[in-house]
Amino acid sequence: MMNILHFLLENTVFQNVLQDLQLNVLYIENGCTHQQTIENIHPKCMFIANSFEEGELLFQRTKPHIVIVYVTEFSQIKYIKNMYNPQSTFIVIWDQQITSEFAEVLTLGIRNIVIAPVTPQIVLEEVNKSLYQLSLVRQVSLQQELLQTMFDFQNDLLFIVEDDEIVDCNTNFLEFFGYENLFAYREQHLVFAEHFIKENGYYSTTHDITWLDDTLSYDRRIRMSNYEGEVSTFLLRATQLPEDLSRFIVKCTEITELDTIYQEQERLAMIDSLTEIYNRLKFQQILEAEWDNAMRNKENIALILFDIDNFKTVNDTYGHDFGDLALIQLAELMKSKVEQRHVFARWGGEEFIILVTNTVEKEAFQVAESLRFFIETKQFSGISKLTASFGVALYEQGITREELMQRADIALYEAKKNGKNQVCVYRKEKK
Repeated sequence: MMNILHFLLENTVFQNVLQDLQLNVLYIENGCTHQQTIENIHPKCMFIANSFEEGELLFQRTKPHIVIVYVTEFSQIKYIKNMYNPQSTFIVIWDQQITSEFAEVLTLGIRNIVIAPVTPQIVLEEVNKSLYQLSLVRQVSLQQELLQTMFDFQNDLLFIVEDDEIVDCNTNFLEFFGYENLFAYREQHLVFAEHFIKENGYYSTTHDITWLDDTLSYDRRIRMSNYEGEVSTFLLRATQLPEDLSRFIVKCTEITELDTIYQEQERLAMIDSLTEIYNRLKFQQILEAEWDNAMRNKENIALILFDIDNFKTVNDTYGHDFGDLALIQLAELMKSKVEQRHVFARWGGEEFIILVTNTVEKEAFQVAESLRFFIETKQFSGISKLTASFGVALYEQGITREELMQRADIALYEAKKNGKNQVCVYRKEKK
């Protein structure tokens, strides 16, 4: 595998984008030695640290926009904690087994994480995603500065509040809600907050008179519908007028398109790009929540881990394009077969995983066996036949999530060892 730093340094498109956007990147990896490459390329926007101590110093000195951290030891997490600043975008390359230490990274709010299997292309994809988000934020910031400087509200809903009443507004405000004048609007609406649609992730309040105080403290993202019922997303801002402290100017800037892009980025962070099912990170999050729920309700859960038999041979015989197509088709078929109450995800490579909730061993085995038979009897494009091996593990009192995962992996190994194309349930070795 090509070294990640070497790949980034020699990617001229990536280097040019950094210069065009005037963004700095700090790359930290213990023992990364590419002095000759660095001297040949002279990267203008990349700073390279070959130790975490050096990286922490460079971070303080350069204030980079993006920090790429290659974690090889759990002890390195403390440096990430020391450096972490929301003003910089952190990309953590985690080439380790997922453990409780991994949660410490998530508690910082870092969401740009590359987990095994790590490739330069995947890292570059994550970096490009961060560059795109930064460029959007920069555009929004510039737009806001321009609006403040020019006092140009032509695309915004603008109104003035006095004693909890709207006393003036612009034309866009009236056109959005479908009124000819403010008098007609006030006859139908007592408080502006009644327009706020209650949706997860967006501001709304059950106390209509508190919305203005809340907005003075922080900008709020809200959802409102116009007179035709079309829903849009707005950034709600309020400012006290300096010449009249009893009056407040309120601006609603439409950010529907930007919000849609943000939601899509959030979705992509949780979805496997090839198969379009949940990825490993999303599965871990769901497993954690379902685990707590099962412990609270004293219910049993099971993990089913399976992978395609002889998948390397499939790639070697038919080519990687047909191998990828087989993974896509398999995921699509499994989505139609796996019950909605179960959670299905790509674990990595040709491995997939299923979380079965509120179950018993017999049911979990039957689920796995029916899927195994289904795969064996299905025809895949360009491939004569596919089979898969399954490992099943059930929760046992006192074990951790990691131990349950290990048991499913052991059961899968047994299925492979015993001839493949079969289901094995984890059994404790008798002492």
